Amino acid sequence: MTRILIRAAQDPSVVLGPMASAERMGANAGNLLYANGVVRTLAARSNKIDTGAFDAHLVDRSAWIRKINKRYDHYVVPLANVFRYKNGDSLEAMTQLVRGLDVPVTVVGVGAQATITAAQEDATTIRMGKTGGRKLPSVEESARHDDRVRAFVEAVLEKSVTFGVRGPVTKAYLVGLGLPDDRIEVIGCPSVFTWGPDFRVHQGEGPITADSMISMNVDYRVRGIGEVVERNAELYPRLTSPSQDLKSARMIITGEDQFDMTKRDPRTPIHTGHRLYREGRLQFFPTPWGWISTLGRMQFVFGNRLHGNIAAILGGTPAHLLAHDSRTLELAQYHAIPYSNFHEQDAPPTAAELWERTDYTAFNEAYPARFDTYIDFLHRNGLVTAYDGANRLRKLDRSIAKAQATPPIVSRPR
Repeated sequence: MTRILIRAAQDPSVVLGPMASAERMGANAGNLLYANGVVRTLAARSNKIDTGAFDAHLVDRSAWIRKINKRYDHYVVPLANVFRYKNGDSLEAMTQLVRGLDVPVTVVGVGAQATITAAQEDATTIRMGKTGGRKLPSVEESARHDDRVRAFVEAVLEKSVTFGVRGPVTKAYLVGLGLPDDRIEVIGCPSVFTWGPDFRVHQGEGPITADSMISMNVDYRVRGIGEVVERNAELYPRLTSPSQDLKSARMIITGEDQFDMTKRDPRTPIHTGHRLYREGRLQFFPTPWGWISTLGRMQFVFGNRLHGNIAAILGGTPAHLLAHDSRTLELAQYHAIPYSNFHEQDAPPTAAELWERTDYTAFNEAYPARFDTYIDFLHRNGLVTAYDGANRLRKLDRSIAKAQATPPIVSRPR
């Protein structure tokens, strides 16, 4: 029996209360999707899986190092855009944690974050940025940040065979830092592979009309997205919008504003005066499984949140990503997720227009090979998966049934 600890903010089979869930998702509900995907992929009978250690690098690292070394045989670390600028202190703390471990460490699906133009040019010279930001760090600041990234990857490679990244831009960035090409593997996002080798997305039925059930995911930090919200909220009365960030979740749960709107676009649905809030069309999902299930009943999903669209895909619903930076673009291209370059839109796109650009033929054709690449990566790093023989998938799926049936919290004006 291999004892595995998977870094995760929540146990995938536990349904927390709305506020408890919001406080335990790492500030973004997308974190839960890829951690849960890894849990399901590793649900082999020969594995004993625990989840936790999400903040281990930020609390008593010495205690966590002793605990992991004593209780576990393998530490698996699903990561998002941990290489982003301004995350250096956290990255340094994670490096110290990894260095203290005596067990294998496998990083699954980390991604770089830079401007969308960086993804289209020379990724070996890109500088990490902030979501929605256009200002890049100075060359000196970027070099200091790169040193921290390099140290983290080197620490992991001392405990693993290869290092898993989400896309070719991230790989090019790491290789450009002098890290070994043959030990950096492009594996996509683990959340996409949650349902196993036979998963496919249905094409859906059109056209999109004013009566269509549509979901729009919104990253309020991206300039220009407010115009898209405004236009589509008017055109589609049944459009709803799931909120993924912590502050928006608190707003929906408590009915109290959380943002300083003098610094934000009032057209984005992050304040109680917004029409989507007032009309009960904002949602917060306490569990990622309920999020997936609800989006699976939609006709179409679109927006600029990567995992807002992946949640729809996992529900079998066609989704269209408005790619706005290197991390969203590289994953869309790697998985053949239908997308548009958000910064190249002549006018705020409508759901109907994006629907016409959405075709899942390429995604479904690419999926089997992409899935095999992911499983091969896990095998190379000494992990047995649920698809290698005896597994616990039925037991796991029974354990998440309650979470799948958990409805969203809906905005209610007070």
